[in-house]
Amino acid sequence: MIDIEAYKRFFIDILTTIILPVFGGICFVIWIFYFFQYPVITFPTVFIIFLIIYFLSGPVFGGVLLAFTVSAGLFAIAIIDNSYDKIMLIYEIIWMVFVFFRLEHHRNIYISLKRKLEVEHEVLDRDIALIQSSITENEKRSSALIQRMANFQKFEKIISSLESSMNEHELIKLIEELTSKFISKGKWKTKRFFKKNIFIEYVKTNKIPLLITDTSDDKRFSNNDYKDITSIIVMPIEVEGLYWGYIEGISIIKNIKFNDSDLRLLSVLSNILGIILYNTSLFNKISALVITDGLTGLYTRTYFIERLQEEIERANSNNLSMVIAMIDIDHFKSVNDKYGHIAGDMLLRQIADILRKRFREIDIIARYGGEEFTIFISQTAITDGFAILEEIRKNIENEKFFLPVESYHPIQIRKTISIGLAELNKEKTTDEIIQKADLALYKAKNTGRNKTCIYTENK
Repeated sequence: MIDIEAYKRFFIDILTTIILPVFGGICFVIWIFYFFQYPVITFPTVFIIFLIIYFLSGPVFGGVLLAFTVSAGLFAIAIIDNSYDKIMLIYEIIWMVFVFFRLEHHRNIYISLKRKLEVEHEVLDRDIALIQSSITENEKRSSALIQRMANFQKFEKIISSLESSMNEHELIKLIEELTSKFISKGKWKTKRFFKKNIFIEYVKTNKIPLLITDTSDDKRFSNNDYKDITSIIVMPIEVEGLYWGYIEGISIIKNIKFNDSDLRLLSVLSNILGIILYNTSLFNKISALVITDGLTGLYTRTYFIERLQEEIERANSNNLSMVIAMIDIDHFKSVNDKYGHIAGDMLLRQIADILRKRFREIDIIARYGGEEFTIFISQTAITDGFAILEEIRKNIENEKFFLPVESYHPIQIRKTISIGLAELNKEKTTDEIIQKADLALYKAKNTGRNKTCIYTENK
């Protein structure tokens, strides 16, 4: 493309440095020719030429022309005889020199002012540039603050969502959903413990997160390890400084890659999850202490009553069968009296283990108090419940229990239990059905012990 401005500047430079000085020189030669014939009349003509050269070609060319003109004028003064013409020539020479230096003075003032203005413009331009830079920087900071606020809002939602669950399995599922939502790229999974994976091994061994923005540029792993993966990010999860598991994100799409921003977000997310997992662990431990008996590991009486009420309502609403059993260890006091309370506690734990292994997870077994246990067996008829408990009673009757004594040499004893059974029959409260099971237990103990009795209306 033709640069018209460049051509204009080139033409002006040629005009002012070559054409006009040459033209002025030609005019000066013509003026010299006439000047010696008509020195006073023709003298102002060269002044006009001088002004044109001065303003268009600059003071250097104008000064040269003035010097020649003054020299010609002085030479003319020396050769002419007319006094009037001499005076007029002297006056014109002085006037021309005065005009030249006056013009030069104003030109210098103009140049000085122009330079001052240029400096001021440079200062203003610099100030404007600084202000614009400051505005740009403030915009970046503002953008960063907005992004941070958005991240904080994300974290607030994440924490709120995670704290709503105290179940580890639910937390793992929830963290995958939240990670996919807030990073919104790649496929995510959260796993506990260790998985045989080259990337997970790297993270666990080096105890640092792994970010591979572009697998084609990374040489730490072989191409066989990457397969179809284009970008990967792995963040370890620690609970109380110990490796718990990891969060892994994988992208198989070329134009979707993980970056440092994703790594920072994931790092914060990992720390939050570690804290919540620790709190969950503490919560579960405390909950377990609240609902379980410290000696036998079975549920407490309070928890049993709460769950029983829920199961009664559910069974009545869905017309489900349910059996309640009350179990008492026969002559338990004699064990404490003869062998001591440590032996009695050991016997309770061993019987509790037998009960725990025999029933399903949906059945609730509790230590009701002292040497008494209570069980509710869900979705079971009274005849089936009787068969189960009668089998347990016989197993305990044939079991050899090893108990410690003061000499630390265990002894071997046998023990029996008495069982009372009651079937749910439209009872509305726990007291009603527990009372029936307790009456059946009372019957078993009063009729010789070591037996299983079912509650009947005629007792």
